[in-house]
Amino acid sequence: MAYSGFLIKVGNYTVPFRYIEAKKYKCGIKGQDLDSYRDANGVLHREALSNVSIKTEWETPGDIDEKALRALMDNIRSQYSHAIEKKSLVTAWMPEIGNYVTMDCYMPDVEYQIDYADEWTVQYGSFRLAFIGYGGVIG
Repeated sequence: MAYSGFLIKVGNYTVPFRYIEAKKYKCGIKGQDLDSYRDANGVLHREALSNVSIKTEWETPGDIDEKALRALMDNIRSQYSHAIEKKSLVTAWMPEIGNYVTMDCYMPDVEYQIDYADEWTVQYGSFRLAFIGYGGVIG
C-alpha cells in the first residue's frame, strides 16, 4: 500500500497534521538481535531476529492550548488497549519500505512545558510524542 495521506494512526484515530511538526517527525524499523557477539578476532556473529520493532516520534507545534491538547490526548488515550502500559495498535508510515506498518506499541512518558497560563487558559510549548513497537514480523 502506498502513502495514504497520513503519517500515524493510533487505533482508529488518525493524528491530524496540525499536531505534527513535519520536520521533527522521525520513524524507523528497528532490527533486533539475540546474543550477538564479537569473537576474539573481532568478527561479528549476529543472531538477527525476524521480529522487528518500529519507533515513531515527533514534536508538536508550540502553539497548543488546553482545548487543543485535550482533543489530541483524549483521542490517543481512548485508543489504549491497556491503559497502564499506554499500549495501542499503531499504524505508521515507514519510508524504508514505502508502506505502513501496524504493530502494538506503547507511548513513553510525555513531558509538557507550559509557555503561558492565566485564569482562563493554558498554552503549551512544543512537546515530544513517541510510540515504540512491542515487536513482530512485517511483510
